Amino acid sequence: MPAVAPSAPTLDEVRAAAILLAPFIVRTPLLRLNVPDTPNEIFLKLENLQPIGVFKVRSMGNAMLSADEGALRNGVYTASSGNAGLGLAWMAQHLDIPATVYAPGSAPVAKLDAVRDFGASVQLLDDDEWWQIIENGGHPSDPGMYVDAVRSPAALAGNATIGLEIVEDLQDVDTVVVPFGGGGVACGISSAIRAVKADTRIIVAESDAATPVTAAFEKGRPVSVAMQPSFISGAGAPSVLTEMWPLVSKLVDSTVVTPVSEVADAVRLLFEKNRIVAEGAGAIPVAGALANRAGFGKTVCVVTGGNIDPNVMAKILQQ
Repeated sequence: MPAVAPSAPTLDEVRAAAILLAPFIVRTPLLRLNVPDTPNEIFLKLENLQPIGVFKVRSMGNAMLSADEGALRNGVYTASSGNAGLGLAWMAQHLDIPATVYAPGSAPVAKLDAVRDFGASVQLLDDDEWWQIIENGGHPSDPGMYVDAVRSPAALAGNATIGLEIVEDLQDVDTVVVPFGGGGVACGISSAIRAVKADTRIIVAESDAATPVTAAFEKGRPVSVAMQPSFISGAGAPSVLTEMWPLVSKLVDSTVVTPVSEVADAVRLLFEKNRIVAEGAGAIPVAGALANRAGFGKTVCVVTGGNIDPNVMAKILQQ
């Protein structure tokens, strides 16, 4: 079952998603980063405060809440290394439907345990087989509804509600910096902001452990990149999905790449200065902004999640 290239959600679709999601999500705050003498005014959009500790409750939630009842009859499933699976499992529990998460063997154990705690089944696959489900947009032998965290129009509309909230809370925002996993959050946020404040820059933040978007912009098309092991999960991929490239190239202005060591520094700084627990992916935008790689002006860094392994967090704080 080939995956379909998505289109950007309309403003009406984003507003409809906001209404559906309102009983389930937190309208997360926008706070100043408590660091003086930064090269820009840095604000933090704290999606780590969602009920599952990550923005995926918006994307997976809207995809399921807006689906026809019949589509959910056989349950739902997704392919995820952690956070999208959490979003699927959490919403499925609230809707009282079965859920399955196909995960790579390298997925963080703590996240998979949390998925199981919400009542979902976890099926571990080798990395290639898992990535094939994502590329194909589904698993041929699973009768449930595949919830695509990246390319589903409803998932994009759910993510786009973050963009609406940013502009409502900071009407003169100059730049929004977002991490990149599959592109769903970056393209969703950008589509909403483009509709209400088109002059805002959208910058994708990557770590040097995986730079698929930077490589795609350099070549003008998606290309395969090497992925280096790091403490960061939820960001980076072997390539930009082919179906996502038209949206990414249209909605993203540029990219910024930060060393993994600086991302760890940003995790520590967020905790020490703002008492914020951020996972690696959520700290990448902050690391890029602090290193003066994301331009000037009022800059919003989307802290996409806080589901960091406690042992990893302890090592970072003790460094």
